[in-house]
Amino acid sequence: MHCLRNRRIGIPKGFLRHITIRLLKHSPMSGSEIMDQIFEYTDYKPSPGSIYPLLAKLQELGLVEQSPDEDPTLKRYKLTEAGLQELKQMNHDHHFRKRQKTIRKMYWRLNLGLPKDLYEKFSALLGTLEEHYQLALDNEEKTTRLVKILDNARHEIEALEENNY
Repeated sequence: MHCLRNRRIGIPKGFLRHITIRLLKHSPMSGSEIMDQIFEYTDYKPSPGSIYPLLAKLQELGLVEQSPDEDPTLKRYKLTEAGLQELKQMNHDHHFRKRQKTIRKMYWRLNLGLPKDLYEKFSALLGTLEEHYQLALDNEEKTTRLVKILDNARHEIEALEENNY
């Protein structure tokens, strides 16, 4: 990756802060556990020189605090009440969603050459899924139905190749 004023191209500004807060929502984690989880989700592994200063800054802002741990040599962090509020605000951050949509569009249109009309339908489907998936999270019947809808769509797309449409 090329560096531009100490910022790596390809890693959106604010990405580490955003994903770190999201990961800490689930359970207390150490810096190395956060780095491993980020790698698991993204295939990008941040350096300790970026994660630990970030955790210190989040602690200074009152968004995270150290969590007592069985291993006294391990510093685990958890979200504070202010951190949970920050997470709620992030869930409604239209600027972040717009930026994600732009990145998605660049990837699908520019990198893969997806035609505009096909991209627009694909983007609309993802947008609908993003807006409505939470309706299914707390309802097993709706979750099962949503999985079935997505599986059916996938099978129909795969059938295009088999049927030589």
